[in-house]
Amino acid sequence: MDTKSFASYLNIVTNQKITTIQCSDYQIIIMKPFINKIVKVGLMANVSQKKILNKNSLLALIILFPIVVLSQLTGYYDKYDYRRKRHEINVGFGASSCLTDLGGSDMDIIELDQKKTGQHFRSFYDIDLATTRYVVNAAYLYHLTRKLNFRANFAYANVSANDNQSQEYYRKNRNLNFSSTIIEFSGIIEFYLVKPSTGTKYNLKSKYGKKIAPGFLSRLGFYFFGGVGGFYFNPVAINNLIYNPNVYGNTGFSPSNETEKIKLRELHTEGQGMVNDPAGFAPGKTYSNFAICIPMGFGIEKAFSNSMGIKIEAGFRFTNTDYLDDVSGNYYNRDAIENQYGNIAATMSGTYSGALWEYVGYDVDGTGIPDGASEAPELGGTNPYKINLSYTEQGFQRGNPQNDDSYGFITVGLYKKLKSKTRAFKTISMHQKRRIKASF
Repeated sequence: MDTKSFASYLNIVTNQKITTIQCSDYQIIIMKPFINKIVKVGLMANVSQKKILNKNSLLALIILFPIVVLSQLTGYYDKYDYRRKRHEINVGFGASSCLTDLGGSDMDIIELDQKKTGQHFRSFYDIDLATTRYVVNAAYLYHLTRKLNFRANFAYANVSANDNQSQEYYRKNRNLNFSSTIIEFSGIIEFYLVKPSTGTKYNLKSKYGKKIAPGFLSRLGFYFFGGVGGFYFNPVAINNLIYNPNVYGNTGFSPSNETEKIKLRELHTEGQGMVNDPAGFAPGKTYSNFAICIPMGFGIEKAFSNSMGIKIEAGFRFTNTDYLDDVSGNYYNRDAIENQYGNIAATMSGTYSGALWEYVGYDVDGTGIPDGASEAPELGGTNPYKINLSYTEQGFQRGNPQNDDSYGFITVGLYKKLKSKTRAFKTISMHQKRRIKASF
């Protein structure tokens, strides 16, 4: 009886699906058992095929019984293998970016609003890759179930944005910039759609010590994650602002020539906590250095062994602050800022900075032309006048308070699973437990 005949014979006796695979030195008989998982039934050397001819069905059942039981046990412990290695350590590094009121793509607000993806997703078109910075992270994972993990995550990153990187006119004219350190702690839940594998379940080897299973049987893992966390930030900026002396608002103003990085939060650049503050901060108060983030994203995992591997992860952080870049609302009264917080604060506010434009108006009610304006009778009409203004006048839009800031990471990391010392484990009988003395 050859191997295929023996497989057919076993199929009749056990009513199971039997398959044979020819290898270089062995023929492997494979059975699909009751648990619907492929398990290996046995190895038969070609030289022993004649002996099988004399075996009856009773011998076949005797052979099959312990193998089927072993397959059930193996399937059970593979399913719960995560319990032996519940703890995991991750370290990684990568790139960071942010979506704030500053910098961004070359598209203006109207073009972004016209994107088909709508208001909630148009921000992804506004990513500026030129200001990409770094992130390093470390994490501890606890495997709750085979496909569900809890992760305590730490990230240290830097994010930045700069208007002079944009070709959109109004952003480039605004010419604000910022950078900030991000220190983040978060709790995250990971859910695996596909768990990674390192090859076949048993990693069979030939007599030469080489794995019989081909390498392509190893597959990647894929998971989603989400959670909640908190982070610290502190925006700083370099003074790149230009104040045109021909703009009426700049009459008598001497901007600071500070060239070092300047901490922005303490300067109240939009009049936070001052009289008629549109943001509504309490007197003397400004935004907090701490905010909440909602991490969300996905990852790909490649396992090198049962306990080590590599992960590539892309995550986005939604936040509850619009001051990651120190920009949110409108330009405030620069003189009031200077009187209360000094010349550097007035300079970094950006009010009356940038290019000028000539405004033409008419004093139709005869109340008089504005300060700094000049009469222009050559224009005709009722009391025409001209005045040089900036695009950053008091009350003009500086940021967009309707959308909070956000940031994201793309990281590559290594992980190591640590063995657990289980207090008890289930046997094949679901109603029995074998106790093991714990060492902790």
